[in-house]
Amino acid sequence: MYRAPFLLLVIGSALIAQGQAARLVFDGTGTAVNQHPYVVFNPDPDMATNPGAYLVINNSNANAITFTGALTSNTPIIKSEAEQNKVRWAIASATGTYVLPYSTGGWAPDAAMPLTVQVTGAGSGGAMPSLVFSTFNSLGKTTGGPVAGGWNNDNYRPTGVTHMNDMPTGLVNNSANAIDRFWIIDGSEGGFAYGTRPAVSITFGFDPREANVNGGNSAALNAANGNLVAQRFNAGLNKWYDILPMGAQVGNTVAGVAPSAADFMRSWTLSNTLLPLPIQLVAWEGTCDGNSILLKWTTASEQDNAFFTIEKSRDAQDFTAIGTVAGAGNSSSMISYAFTDHDAQDLAYYRLRQTDINGTTTVSNTIAVGCGRDNNTHIVNAWDDATYLYLAVSSTTDGTYDLTLTDAQGKVITTRASQVINTGITTLRVDKRGISTGIYMVQLLNSTGMMSRRVHLD
Repeated sequence: MYRAPFLLLVIGSALIAQGQAARLVFDGTGTAVNQHPYVVFNPDPDMATNPGAYLVINNSNANAITFTGALTSNTPIIKSEAEQNKVRWAIASATGTYVLPYSTGGWAPDAAMPLTVQVTGAGSGGAMPSLVFSTFNSLGKTTGGPVAGGWNNDNYRPTGVTHMNDMPTGLVNNSANAIDRFWIIDGSEGGFAYGTRPAVSITFGFDPREANVNGGNSAALNAANGNLVAQRFNAGLNKWYDILPMGAQVGNTVAGVAPSAADFMRSWTLSNTLLPLPIQLVAWEGTCDGNSILLKWTTASEQDNAFFTIEKSRDAQDFTAIGTVAGAGNSSSMISYAFTDHDAQDLAYYRLRQTDINGTTTVSNTIAVGCGRDNNTHIVNAWDDATYLYLAVSSTTDGTYDLTLTDAQGKVITTRASQVINTGITTLRVDKRGISTGIYMVQLLNSTGMMSRRVHLD
């Protein structure tokens, strides 16, 4: 067995079987301290000092990792509190129930939190098709134990996750309603990617201490309430909430998480079903209907919803109410709504303001719709994180543009050819690593015209 850098394998009474069907067997029948074997990864989350390691399970059988005994609360098996510490299981086209016997990394007492992935339909394609797993909590450095600020998941997002924002506004950090942990379940990593990922049903084991009130966590998130569900991040749409949360809490697990092939994405967390990284508004769109704009939206659930106010703007900055639609009050089923704007002139921006019975309001994301003949395309928003610059571009037609980023002196810093802009709102992403803090100009140019916007990169 290859011993990767920064990986400590504590064998004890573990059996590493050799031969055609090699297995990693943990004998956990003894539950007292020092009576069971376990694997410890370097817990340092800093990629500069801990480049990570793979524990490779090159056996597609579901029993390639086997645990004997009971996964009790004080039985550590695999401690791995950093995203880059990975278990690569070469499952290939096999099916079965694969158990990753994870436990919290040194937060006494250790808590078992097995991750179970039942492969119900075989994946295919790829040179070395594998599922790659990792997990980490809020402060997985040396103790793994969260502190008062550990509730803020926005401080330790997985690679590719850009926010922990809510659904109604898309702006509010909703970490208080998410468990203090992320999981990576990746069927598309580099040379280990599947051509077609397998069909799966996932069960997340968790430590209730990471769900219970911790610093800024919501009291409603408390694991004793039984409200936890699973959500995954859609990097393509830059959202947590484009589909309904999945699964249901059963004790210290969230089970029955069965994403479709299109929704089986890399980064996962558990959230409060009452106030999740919310998915109350699951569709919000506008289309031309003759000389009018037909606005349609769908809610997945409603609680004390009095009414919706439809707001309109010509510049995506100043909005005016143009109508209201009554809400359903309380509902746990899909409800569809519609409103027609008969005053359609070229491009306009729309948003929904939802008002509760008690007067509390939340605002949806903004959409752009136009029925005019002109091609109206605008950069309506720009923001950046530690890695990328994001541009929100609204357009009444599909188009392709070349993107250029220049500094204050006009020097070209980076270019991106053939950026596809779709009708409505399109989000573009530009890698900003290696670019200094300052004011820059971003331009989108094609044969029909050019648009530009000043951006500040942190």
